[in-house]
Amino acid sequence: MSQNYQNSLALLNQVVDKKLYEQLIYQLNKDFQLVGLDVVFHKESTPLALKTKLQETVKYLLLNDSDGYYNLLYRIDVSEASLKGINISEIDYYSEEVAFLILKRVRKKVYFKNKYSH
Repeated sequence: MSQNYQNSLALLNQVVDKKLYEQLIYQLNKDFQLVGLDVVFHKESTPLALKTKLQETVKYLLLNDSDGYYNLLYRIDVSEASLKGINISEIDYYSEEVAFLILKRVRKKVYFKNKYSH
């Protein structure tokens, strides 16, 4: 289990505490839809269930739909530099790390939308 496994849960719990969880899920769904991926995250999901589904989705895309994977990362704006430091030899570890980067970036989008839209 990587450090980012715990970081993902901490990040999601922080989002829940700040009442931004539904917005984060809405943004994730929007990003997935805009790149044509048929994945839906439900607002009733626990942070652990959301993290797990995202990680499994990243793994699936890596193994079966590289175009979808790269389009998603581009849409969400996950930097290539942040991906280069991750060891890809262990697919579960890699997908966990990428899921964390996705959550981190989407949280940032939601935070700024929330902060500056009022």
